Amino acid sequence: MSDLEGIVRVGLERGLSSKEISNKLCEDLLFYKKLTREKCEKISEVILEEVSNSLKTCSSSNKEFFCVEGSGVSAGLMGVGSRGFGDFFFHRLLTQINPIDVEGTAVELDDAGWLRIGDKWIIVAVDGIHSRLAYFPLLAGFHAARAAARDVFVKGGVVRGFLVDLRLADDGDIEYLFELEAGVATVSKFLDAPILGGSTLRVGGDMVIGRRLVATVFAVGVSSIRPKSRRGFRVGDKLIMTEGIGGGTIATTAIFSGRVDVALKTINFKTLSLLKKLIESRYIDYVNSLFDVTNGGLRGDLNEISRINKIGFYVSYSNIEKVIDPDVLRMLKDLSIDPLGLSLDSIVLSTDPHQADNLLSFIRGLGLKAEIIGEVIDKPEVLIEYEGSRVARLEPKYRESAYTRIKKFVGEEAPENLEEVVSKVERSFNRAIKLRDELYSYALKRTF
Repeated sequence: MSDLEGIVRVGLERGLSSKEISNKLCEDLLFYKKLTREKCEKISEVILEEVSNSLKTCSSSNKEFFCVEGSGVSAGLMGVGSRGFGDFFFHRLLTQINPIDVEGTAVELDDAGWLRIGDKWIIVAVDGIHSRLAYFPLLAGFHAARAAARDVFVKGGVVRGFLVDLRLADDGDIEYLFELEAGVATVSKFLDAPILGGSTLRVGGDMVIGRRLVATVFAVGVSSIRPKSRRGFRVGDKLIMTEGIGGGTIATTAIFSGRVDVALKTINFKTLSLLKKLIESRYIDYVNSLFDVTNGGLRGDLNEISRINKIGFYVSYSNIEKVIDPDVLRMLKDLSIDPLGLSLDSIVLSTDPHQADNLLSFIRGLGLKAEIIGEVIDKPEVLIEYEGSRVARLEPKYRESAYTRIKKFVGEEAPENLEEVVSKVERSFNRAIKLRDELYSYALKRTF
C-alpha cells in the first residue's frame, strides 16, 4: 500500500524537487494501476498541488488547529499496538485526554467501557482486525468480532449487537469487504446479536493506493449487574485459567509459519459459550474479577492489573501450560515463542478460595480445560514458579512475544534511548491536552 500524500510530504521535507516527487509518485502509481505515463504525470501534478495547498494552513493564524508539530517518535518505535511496556505507557497517556473521568471510561484501561442507564449497564468494546490477517478477511472478521464480544462478556454483559467499520484501499477487491462482514456475521449468528450498522470507506480515499484492508468491530452489550471491573481482584483470591486455543494472534502465527491445522483450531465459539453460560447460570456471581488473556499475554495483563490495583500475583508455569491447547503449545515451542507474552483466548477468573472448586467443576463440566494457576498476593509484583520450585519475577517486556519472523527481526526490547523517547511522548501528550482545551474554547465561542 502506498500513501501518495505521505510521499509528497516526505519529499518536500527532504527538499526534493517537484520532478523528483512526481517520479516517485508515478513509480508507485504504475506499480498498482494500469496507466499511461502521461496520465500518471498529470495525476502526480494534481496530487502535488493539492498537498502543497494543504500545507499553507501551517502558516495560518490558527495553524495549531491544522498542523501537527510532531513528537519525533514513530508508532513503531513507541511499540504502539505491540502490547508491551511501550504500548501500555502510550495508552495510559492517551486515555487521559478523555475529559470525563468516571467509572467505566477508557481511563480505567479495562477490557471494555460501560455506562449506567436506569437499572442497566450498557457495555461497549471495540477490536480491530489483526493487521496480518488483512489478506484473510473471513478469518479476520470472525476473530475481531469474537474478541470484541469476549470483552463485553468478561465484564458480565450479554452481547446484543455489533457495528462494523470497514476500510479498503483503492485497489482492493470488494470481495474482501463481503468476506470480512461474513466473518463478523458468523459470530453475530451464534450470539443472536444483529449487525446494527457501521461504515464503509476507502483507506485514504484517492490518496492511498494498494489493496490493504483494515477494519474494526464494535460489540454492544447489556448487563443487569455492575460490570466486573479489573479493580475487583482481592488478596487471597484463587486464579482460574481456562483453555487457550488462540484467536487472531495464534491464527496469524500459524498461517505465517505454514501450520494451517493450528489456524483451523482457532475457529470455535468455546470461550464465548463459556462466558455466556457463566452469566446465564449466575456462576459469574462467584467471580470477583476476570479478564481475557490478550494484551501482551499473561505477562502484560498481570503486570498492568498489578500496577493499577497495587496488588500482586503468584502463578505456576506448569499449570498455565496445562490449559494451553497441545497443538498450539507445540507450535509456540517449535518457533521459540514465549506463551506468556501473547494472546491465547483464555479467560482468567479471580474467585474466593472456597468457591474455586465450584467454578472449576462448572467449567470442566462444559468440556473445557481449566486449572488453578495461582493466587492474588498483597505485594504489587508478579511472581512465577517454574519447574524445580524456581521462582522469578514475570516482568513486562517492551513488546509482546515476537510471534512472526518479522516481529523477531524487529525484536522485543526497548530502544536504547528509552528515556528520551518517553520524554518526547510526554511532551506531545501535554501539547494535545493544551490543544483540546483551546479547540473547545474556540468552538464554544462560536456556538449559540
